[in-house]
Amino acid sequence: MPEHIVAHSLRVAQVGVFISSYLKMSGEDLDIGLVEAGGLLHDITKMDSIHAGENHALSAFRLFRTLGYHEVADIVRQHVRLDQDIRHDTRISEALIVNYADKRVKHSSIVTLSERFEDLLIRYGTTPERRETIRRLHDEVTEIEFNIFKKLDIGFTGLNDLNVLEPSARVKPEDIYK
Repeated sequence: MPEHIVAHSLRVAQVGVFISSYLKMSGEDLDIGLVEAGGLLHDITKMDSIHAGENHALSAFRLFRTLGYHEVADIVRQHVRLDQDIRHDTRISEALIVNYADKRVKHSSIVTLSERFEDLLIRYGTTPERRETIRRLHDEVTEIEFNIFKKLDIGFTGLNDLNVLEPSARVKPEDIYK
């Protein structure tokens, strides 16, 4: 994998672990290791998929299913677009956290959803249909963000504090918010 995708994946994993650790402290039942694995591996087939003209979320899903990692496969499949039932479930899942973390990381920096989606519109909004899909996705992820952070005692901008750390640094909420 190219270094920029590695750095992005490390940051997505960092954000996901941070959020899931915080949610776990608030009583949510989450597998933090699964969130970390999903964050680290979500873009594993991205470069090959770009060259082959295929969906990288689906190619990563197929890879991990073939290897027998079914839970990771399901998370990487949903990192671009969540299944309908997960988007409307009151339980916060590992797939939802990885999906959200990916939407907060532009390259290797944590940014707001607005900044990330502006970038997505520029890079991928090549047709009116694609721009509309990206705008709808922005609305969905904004709702997801609200549902995550209403369970926490920090605002969504609190994630920006992680930008001072290297993407590979492991951090837990109690390390920052004592």
